[in-house]
Amino acid sequence: MIYYFSATGNSAWVAQKLALQTGDTAVDMRDFLKTGEIAPSPAEGERLGLVFPVHAWRPPSCVLDFVKTLQIPRDSFVYVVCTMGETAGNTIAFLQKALRINSAYSMRMPNNYILLGNRDSDLLITRKLSAAEKRIAEISEAVLAGREEFQIKRGILPGFLTCVVGALFNKYCRDRKFLAEPSCRNCGLCERLCPMNNIILENGKPVWQGHCIHCMACLQNCPEQAIQYGGITKKRKRYVFPA
Repeated sequence: MIYYFSATGNSAWVAQKLALQTGDTAVDMRDFLKTGEIAPSPAEGERLGLVFPVHAWRPPSCVLDFVKTLQIPRDSFVYVVCTMGETAGNTIAFLQKALRINSAYSMRMPNNYILLGNRDSDLLITRKLSAAEKRIAEISEAVLAGREEFQIKRGILPGFLTCVVGALFNKYCRDRKFLAEPSCRNCGLCERLCPMNNIILENGKPVWQGHCIHCMACLQNCPEQAIQYGGITKKRKRYVFPA
């Protein structure tokens, strides 16, 4: 079993590739996050994989909440793959406070947090995905062999980034600047995709409810590019996995 959280498709693609190569089943955490239902825990001896993006050098808060609902048998092999733009900081060490982990890997993927800058170029996206294909094959081989290893690109000052910057991000990231421009055609996709049920439609337009985690699912997936974050994102290209 592989549980994954994905807002723009990177982690979903990784999880589905891993599932294909390991014979496991990939399941979207969002199905349970949105309904509040408790996800099935692994059976005795069943392998458990978790795939998610790094948010400000930490696991997304919704992933931490999800993990805490699982009852994991002692003989289950638990592995984690965190997708990231460049570095993961102490993401895995932070997750280990809530979860026993046998193996963990970081995987460099296209950047999708465009509040801090433009997305990667098309060439860089292609190069990252090509490297990721090889990385997934290596991870799948290790998982099938049951190897216990931690291969994480933590970067410079990982403790500071995770403990200080990550804490500030979680405290101060807000949704007050999100808005829908007149080009919004009332499709409701943003409401359906939001893992936190943070968007409701009023007169067909999205209204944010104050418990956003900045996953960018709404902004990146809008088919009209009508969702903006203040004036920051107006001229920036969107990113969703190029499937």
